[in-house]
Amino acid sequence: MKIKLSLLFFLGTLLSIVAQNEDVYENWSSIEVDYGLTKNIDIYGGGQLRIKSVGDSYNKSFYEFGAKIKINDHLSSGFGFRGIDELDDVGNIQGHEKFNRYHAFLTGAYEYKKFDFRLRLQFQRKNEIGISDSVNNDFFRTRFEVRYDIKDWKADPRIGIEFFTKDDLNFDENYKKYRFSFGTKLNLKGPNSLTIKYILQEEVRVDSPVSHHILRLNYNYSIKGK
Repeated sequence: MKIKLSLLFFLGTLLSIVAQNEDVYENWSSIEVDYGLTKNIDIYGGGQLRIKSVGDSYNKSFYEFGAKIKINDHLSSGFGFRGIDELDDVGNIQGHEKFNRYHAFLTGAYEYKKFDFRLRLQFQRKNEIGISDSVNNDFFRTRFEVRYDIKDWKADPRIGIEFFTKDDLNFDENYKKYRFSFGTKLNLKGPNSLTIKYILQEEVRVDSPVSHHILRLNYNYSIKGK
């Protein structure tokens, strides 16, 4: 009952935010399955659909697979690949565009009392398929997230901020956008979980910045290895 009430409150808050703005609103719905290959290595695969409130509703979809590696109690790393289909509905030439994206990350974790702190640094490279002179689109992403463990409460809050810099970590020249997130992860019966997040994405250092208000829903099925 507590979980249902918290979900209603969370969704109600999102609706009130939507009602007060006239920016771009998106829904990101995804499914992910991960398998414990060994004690310290997980492999995963899944997909995501993104729809938006302006122009054509379809925005982007992708499939993804990769691996996550636990180094020790405080460090983990991983890498992955995305095959992306993206709709370009702006300008004279419009249509679906295909991209490949590769990424690798390193995550540090630290627990203090009821707080769980995480810092992730990710490098990603995205290029368009079928374009002979396609230029690599490289980004560094720095994300900080904190979770608070509430006693006898399954919907522990999570708050995060992520910064995007193009080509390198020079924030003075290449800082392009940030994402603020607030949500929770619900551990359901068995190996199932559901993550619900509100994400605010803001562009910086552009003439006409666009604010993106995103509701992200992610279902995960986790399989433990032998």
